[in-house]
Amino acid sequence: MFDPASFIRVAIFGIIYAGIEYRYVNRYEREWTRTTKEFNEKSVFWVISPYHFFLLLPLFIIASFALPITAWAGNVFFLAVLEDAVYFAWRGKFVTKGDWTTTLLGSFNIGKYEIPFWWPLDLAVAVVLYWAPL
Repeated sequence: MFDPASFIRVAIFGIIYAGIEYRYVNRYEREWTRTTKEFNEKSVFWVISPYHFFLLLPLFIIASFALPITAWAGNVFFLAVLEDAVYFAWRGKFVTKGDWTTTLLGSFNIGKYEIPFWWPLDLAVAVVLYWAPL
């Protein structure tokens, strides 16, 4: 069941965290380490790094808390997409085919924009969870 207060809190958190991630976490984007050519941290599984698994996911789960469990889960899915999209807004560049976010499930084009497949998928899951009656 949709919880407007938690949704607004999650949206604000996502915008702020994307800025923090852009400014302090992703040093390659800020050109602090010009010699790095790619994200070279070993994955925990698939393409998920320790940063995503041990910091980002637990932080998103905590920040998304809402008493209806379906709203909580919906908030997590929504937050993942929002934070990722806002990160690119902070960066000032659109998603490109080679960006890490496109390596999860691939991407597709809408005009000149590259959209990661997982964005609409996560948003659809979030909408279903928000409508669920639990």
